[in-house]
Amino acid sequence: MNFPIVSQALIYKSYGKPHDVLELGSNTIEELAPNEVLLKTLAAPINPADMGKLGGSYGSLEELPAVGGLEGVAEIVAVGSYCKSWKIGDRVFIPDGLGSWQSYAAVHSSKLFKAPQDLSLEQAAMAWVNPATAWKLLHDFADLKPGDWIIQNAATSAVGKLVIQIAKAKEIKTINLIRDAKRSEQLKSLGADIVLEDNKDAAKEVLAQLGSPIAKLALNSVGAVSSYSMIKALADHSSLVTFGAMDRELAPFPTRYLIFNDIRLRGFWVSKFYKETSRETIEELHDKLYSFMSEHKISVEVGQSYSLSQFRDAIAHANKTGKTGKVLFKPNL
Repeated sequence: MNFPIVSQALIYKSYGKPHDVLELGSNTIEELAPNEVLLKTLAAPINPADMGKLGGSYGSLEELPAVGGLEGVAEIVAVGSYCKSWKIGDRVFIPDGLGSWQSYAAVHSSKLFKAPQDLSLEQAAMAWVNPATAWKLLHDFADLKPGDWIIQNAATSAVGKLVIQIAKAKEIKTINLIRDAKRSEQLKSLGADIVLEDNKDAAKEVLAQLGSPIAKLALNSVGAVSSYSMIKALADHSSLVTFGAMDRELAPFPTRYLIFNDIRLRGFWVSKFYKETSRETIEELHDKLYSFMSEHKISVEVGQSYSLSQFRDAIAHANKTGKTGKVLFKPNL
């Protein structure tokens, strides 16, 4: 590569609605430090968490001005003189905090993690956040065995669909609450056992099908009344794990179920997991997870890809109600 490199980037200098704060700009990379590598971004998805970062409401925020994009996959196209761990052509994850919505970036080699080689480019770009979230939710909060039941809301989300596929492969049964009943058959084709509309009668419908509260785990990324419905389906001593809050309304506090059923309310944030976990443990998780995904043909549904200059259309598509599949940027199209 010949330096300097001019990189296109989607930059925000204040917090607000994406269409108001994002702008297409550029960064110049004059040269590489001895321990740096140059990344060429191949693909980067648009996640709900990205909207939270742009809006200033996410759990951790970047120092402004910042480049958008929480995750993505890149190819190493140049290496610094001291860099011995990586080589040109290696496929890696774009490190958290760097910003994946840019065409090129220089980064210290110690921050890199290998991206899965057996997954497609699009699947690799989406492999850092959602697959790890789904896997950890199913493995860290309950000792689930074949035949056990779990319940989740927002089942048509990327995490929701991954939960269904992983659970199916492990013979764990799923109850799935959704807002759009027309998408029921799609979830059943992935392996969902029960799909119900997420409304005020959801708890009654769940108990009618189960016969009694026997779910060992509830996964909540909606909040409010939806989370309360799922609590009613939980067996004693089980956990409801919240990892998202699509509904901005406050969730009712389940006093009765905490007292009489010993229901536990837990939280999970994959970004915190990555920050607090050793490299060795993360690499072990990734090896196990991506091998499992490849073996069982588990994937995230892919929508449409856009260039950075099409960012307004891409953001509108990603935020469209009822969309199917992840929207991605491919900065070097």
